[in-house]
Amino acid sequence: MHCKHHCNHRNCDPPTSALAGRHLRACGLAHHQREMCLAVVRHHPGLTAREIEARIGIKAHKRLPEIRADGQVRNGPARPCSVSGRMAMTWLMPEYLN
Repeated sequence: MHCKHHCNHRNCDPPTSALAGRHLRACGLAHHQREMCLAVVRHHPGLTAREIEARIGIKAHKRLPEIRADGQVRNGPARPCSVSGRMAMTWLMPEYLN
């Protein structure tokens, strides 16, 4: 179940970011991107946001917190990211942490 009112911009973002966020939500693209991220986490648990982005070609770091807020994914342990080389949190389905 997705929250229908994801705010995909910050209050401190420029007005153009707010407009872009509203457009993504209105045209259904944000929902589609959340579904893409969720599918990757489901089939490849334990990836970092940058690793997920490399697989699907979108800004997953924007959508992952939204689906986490809906309780559909959780953060797993941090590990070195194979894309950035830095420590990064991983993403798991909720049942992986129970």
